[in-house]
Order: sequence, then C-alpha cells, then structure tokens
Amino acid sequence: MVSPVSGGDSAARAAALEALLHVDRGVRDELHAFFDRAALSRRDRALATQLAAGAVRHRRTLRLILQHVRGRDAREVQTPLREILELGAFQLLFLDRVPPYAAIHEAVEAARRWAAGKGGAKAPGFVNGMLRGVQRLVAGRDPDGRPAPDALPHPEGGVMRLRAAVLPDPQSDRAAFLGAAYSYPDWLVVRWLEVFGDAAEDVCRWGNRRPRLFARIHPQKSSDPFFAEVAPGPRPGCVDVTAVPMERLEALLADGTLTIQDPAAMAAVEALAPAPGEIVLDLCASPGTKTTQIVEAMRGQGRAVACDRSEEKLEPLRRTVASRGLVNVTVCPADEAESAAPTGGFDAALVDAPCSNTGVLARRPEVRWRIQPSDLDELAAIQSDLLDRAARLVRAGGRIVYSTCSLEAEENDGVVSGFLKSNAAWHLIRRDLLLPAADHDGAFWAWLAKR
Repeated sequence: MVSPVSGGDSAARAAALEALLHVDRGVRDELHAFFDRAALSRRDRALATQLAAGAVRHRRTLRLILQHVRGRDAREVQTPLREILELGAFQLLFLDRVPPYAAIHEAVEAARRWAAGKGGAKAPGFVNGMLRGVQRLVAGRDPDGRPAPDALPHPEGGVMRLRAAVLPDPQSDRAAFLGAAYSYPDWLVVRWLEVFGDAAEDVCRWGNRRPRLFARIHPQKSSDPFFAEVAPGPRPGCVDVTAVPMERLEALLADGTLTIQDPAAMAAVEALAPAPGEIVLDLCASPGTKTTQIVEAMRGQGRAVACDRSEEKLEPLRRTVASRGLVNVTVCPADEAESAAPTGGFDAALVDAPCSNTGVLARRPEVRWRIQPSDLDELAAIQSDLLDRAARLVRAGGRIVYSTCSLEAEENDGVVSGFLKSNAAWHLIRRDLLLPAADHDGAFWAWLAKR
C-alpha cells in the first residue's frame, strides 16, 4: 500500500520525471536500474519507482485521457510537459491515496521549473488546466465495476469511472478496447486474443499489477523462526516478503537465507531437478539467481558451470557467486563452456534464454513499448542457437530445461519443436506455460531428455 503523498515528495516526483525522459530517449535500461543509480532515500526511491512505472505502464491510456481533455487542439505537447502531464494524470486516475491537490501542485511546479528561462510562461497554466480537466472527468472508484468505455480498469481491482466515454467500443473492436483500457499495443493484444481467447484480458490485467515481492527460502535454513511470521508464497519454499521491513529483509538476503525470485521463475530449476553430485550447466546465468537455486538443490554436493555472453553479464554473476561463497560454481564466458564440461558431458543444463519478456511486463513496463513483432523471430533464432549449443554439451541420458519469461509461441513451443525436428536424439518429457496471475509472473519451460 502507498502511504499518503504530500507536496513534500518533490524529490521522488522529480526523479520519476527524469526516469520517464530516460525511457523516452530510448535508453534500454530497466527502470529499476535507473533508480538504483539515483541518489534517493529508500522511501523516495520506492515512490519514484511507483510513479514512473505507473506512468510508463499506463502510457496509452493516459494519453487517450489527456487527448480527450484537450479536445480538438491536437498540437503535440513538448517534452517534458507531456511527461509532467502523464505523471499527474496517473496519480489522479490510479493512486487513490494521493490527494489531487498534491498531484496537480507538483505538476504545475515542475512545469514552472521547466519553463524558467525558456519563454514558456504559459506552461504552468496549461498543465494546471489540463490536470484539473482530468480531475473533473473522474467520477470515482468502483471496486466491483467492469471495464467499459467510461470505466478504466484499476490496477488494484475494479474500475475508475469517468463522466464520459473515452475508450473504444468493446463490441466493435475488442483488441482496440483492451489495448486502450489496459495500455498495450494493439498487435500484442491481437496475438493474445488469438491464442488465449477470453483469458487474454486476464493477461492484460495481471501485466498491470503492482508486483508483490517474493523470495526463495534456502532449503537448509527453512527452520528459521522468521518464516512463521510471513505469508507463504504460491509455491513450496517461497514466501511473500512485500511487507517485511527492509533492514530485516536485507539481512536475510545477505546471509543467503532468502533470494529474491518470482514464483514463476522458480519453476524451471524445479523441473530440471539438479541432484547432489551432478555437474550442471547454467548457460544464460546472469545475474545468478537460478545458479544459486541449482546449487541449493544439489545441497552443495556437485558443481555448476555458470556462463553468459559478455563481461557486462558476467560481472553481476561473479558478484552473486562471491557474495554467497559458492566454491562449487565455475563462472566463465559462454564460449568457454565446452572447455569447462566434464568428460562425457554435463548431467543437465538450464537454458534460461533471453527473450521478449512479455510474461514479466508488470515488472518491466517499458518493454511493451519497445518490443516489435519482428523481434520475435530474431529472438527465436538466438534462442535456438543457445539450445543447440547446450545440447552438444550434455551427455547421453542427460537432460535440458529450456525456459523463457515470454508468452509468445515463437520463443517457446516454436523453438522446442524446431530443436526436436533437427535433433533426433532428444525428446520432450513435459512443458508448461504459466500465464501471469495475481501472485506470479508469466513463464515457460520445457524439459527435454537425451536418449
């Protein structure tokens, strides 16, 4: 839950605005990486992240609302006034605990700071008028309502009712309605409707949730009294740490008792089932979350070879391994995985391939505006190459789990089917696609065995 926001949160709002400009400039950093570098207090960082992520996540809907308020005057609004308006509109529409006066006041002040020395004397008045128009458009929250042309789906459930029909008619164009209501590009919604049918709206809804924070419990530390105090997660060995005080959480992370990981992301290593004494390849290992899960599953008896494609990727992997004191993990570039393989090949391999990330849009809201249809085939080619590379390094009788955090068939079943057609020695044991839900992200995995 968000605490009431007042005019004293200027630093957080200023940082959120800078993050939006950062995204608009096409910088491919994730939002959380931007805020990790920002000189903010813990509280301001949390608020700034929520504001920026929300404005990016709901960009299409916010622009539709602002266009409605502005009416026929379709002249393009300058950057950063556009981002200032979107931040303000997001707070007015979706943050129930933000007083409207605070959202509008801070937006006007941001416009005044931008206009100083630029001859933009009308900017503060323009922003004030636009956001007061948004405020007048809002009729109020209906926690039990359903999305409609005059009812925006609220990320915490129900709808925010409007005094005018702003969204497209769902009967004439369902994809356009869902895209505008939940703020996704039409092409992505069209795909989901074709594949998932009525469940496509749930995919859209849960991709807009404010994600809860889950952590994996180290199996040898599961008796810690702490675990009686927190809510269990949706999978065994997982707890919901959203409400845990940060100081306490950081201590548990530092000593290896907990590892931050979404429940859906845990499924791939669970399917791989590394056993004590095995030698396991983690081909796309950075930042090392699944590597630590592999080692924990083997109870420290065995060895993991953790690889990735570049030094930029290997550095966080090395930090993870060093911070946990994992002496049974070898870190090396992916090109050197063959030289690190045991005689006869690895017992098992995890290929957690880079992907479109359409299953984790709640955590990476900017991705929905960056990914293009043509990217899916390009990614599938990369993923197929990684799977082929791992297969050459696994012994007869060994196994691979191929996984992504994508919902798209080209990257999932398409890659697996292509691999099986050209590799007769391998067969599919089981696969699963998890759609995003209230308590987990979306993910895909396939368990492949070598005859």
